[in-house]
Amino acid sequence: MDFSLRNQKIAESRWRKTIDREKYYFLETKEAKILKSLLCGMLCGDGSVQVRKEKQYSHYQLDFFPDDKRMAEVYCLILQRVYNKQPTVKKEKSYFSVRLTSRSVVEDLLQITSYGIKAWRVPSSLFFTDVNKKAWLQGFFSAEAYVSAKQIKLQTVNEEGMRQVSQLLTEIGIRHKFYLYIPKLPNCSPVYIIMINSKEDRKRFYAEVGFCHTKKMNQLRKSLGL
Repeated sequence: MDFSLRNQKIAESRWRKTIDREKYYFLETKEAKILKSLLCGMLCGDGSVQVRKEKQYSHYQLDFFPDDKRMAEVYCLILQRVYNKQPTVKKEKSYFSVRLTSRSVVEDLLQITSYGIKAWRVPSSLFFTDVNKKAWLQGFFSAEAYVSAKQIKLQTVNEEGMRQVSQLLTEIGIRHKFYLYIPKLPNCSPVYIIMINSKEDRKRFYAEVGFCHTKKMNQLRKSLGL
């Protein structure tokens, strides 16, 4: 008898029972899908959803690195509300490090979409209504966007992801420009840029999407004279 295989199956069975117990407390409502949309937007921008293969097991880890206290608080509230989980929060010099080790949560999030600098994608499976789309955009723009007196700017090296963001903005009626920038330095990836320039469309973004990032929301409000 292969005892190592038998022990592995026993351990996996115990894990599965634990995960099933945890999933019993997962929120599965319309509210939960809106909150998951916001959560996924944050993670696609400033997060990491990892399954690391160790020698005898896999490690499931969720990390988020916001530079804004309110964003960190909203993120933690979503994990508590949707997954009944409380992450650890560590204040670094210029950002917060928010970490959760949970197989059940990581597996659920990986079923929704992919993450990572060039791998993240818009989670269309959550987008039953425009509310969900706007929630994802709020999370992603809060993590990735720059706000100035004349524009809201978003830039990444992820072409497919950015084209999906552009499509979302179009679907909710926010006009914008999509650019490709080719760096002059060799070995640098092309950069894909979205700009929301007109005051009318920035006002629409403010009213319908907004930020859960305090400084960016205040900058946008100030630029609009509100």
